[in-house]
Amino acid sequence: MPAPTNTFITNSAVGNRESLHNIITILNKDETPFISTIGSGDADATYEEWQLDALGNADTNNSNLEGDDTTAAAIAPTARVGNRTQILKKPFTISNTQEAVKKAGRDSEISYQTALAGRRAKMDLEAIACQNQASIAQSGAVTRKLGGFESWITTNVSRGAGGASGGFSAGNTVAPTDGTQRASTETLLKTVIRAAWTAGGKPTILLMGATQKQAFSAFTGIATQYQEPKGKAATVIGAVDRYVSDFGTFNAMASRFVRGREIEVIDPSLWRLLWLRKWKKEELAKTGDARKFHIIGEVTLESRNEAGNGIVADLT
Repeated sequence: MPAPTNTFITNSAVGNRESLHNIITILNKDETPFISTIGSGDADATYEEWQLDALGNADTNNSNLEGDDTTAAAIAPTARVGNRTQILKKPFTISNTQEAVKKAGRDSEISYQTALAGRRAKMDLEAIACQNQASIAQSGAVTRKLGGFESWITTNVSRGAGGASGGFSAGNTVAPTDGTQRASTETLLKTVIRAAWTAGGKPTILLMGATQKQAFSAFTGIATQYQEPKGKAATVIGAVDRYVSDFGTFNAMASRFVRGREIEVIDPSLWRLLWLRKWKKEELAKTGDARKFHIIGEVTLESRNEAGNGIVADLT
């Protein structure tokens, strides 16, 4: 029903002041559980290399004759692997007018966009580092890329039918081949955890997407628990954030940046980010009535030994 005749309403008025709150709400999607957990160091070149070795297995036949001569045992050389640095940048351009006008929610547009660009660059690095990207050298218009977590893992894996591991070969890592997806089960996870421990690893992190985290919290080996503090209402605990296995205790962490079809079994001590150029804001050449900037960094991922980690892949 319309307002009574000749009622002067806000729709007709001229001069009503706007009500714009002095706040900007940003959803915090930039948690980085992988790169925040692992170590960091310095890079000196665009291709960083390191060596791998293994103790092998115990020899239960190690018994010798008294007075016998010693024969030299064969020595296997170390394995030499490496990863390439990747340049990440987030550019933005702000007109001088926009920087000068009075704004709601921020005093400086340049400062505000700098903070946003930094957070977005960090999100990009997290996603690249913990996904299946293969490493590649720069060639012509093809950019140099680092090999992500999934591309390194070959030893302790559980994959669906048709799935295949990538791994390091001829100077680069190879992206894994996805297999047929199947349901996530605690048995699959236990098998990979045991394999990583048997190989000599000490993984402590389980990293997974939202769907896998909910499936993980429903594993039959983890009973529903109730907590009833004195004088307070009972609380139903419907999630599992710590998992005690036969081979160690794990922090189970949800990630927005893993692909979502895997549970990554991670030993953080076996991974590092190596920085050739740490994050930096640079102002670019002025070409008009605006100021140009970018946030830029150059980094690679060091996989100190993939055999201490694992992956349960190809999950629905």
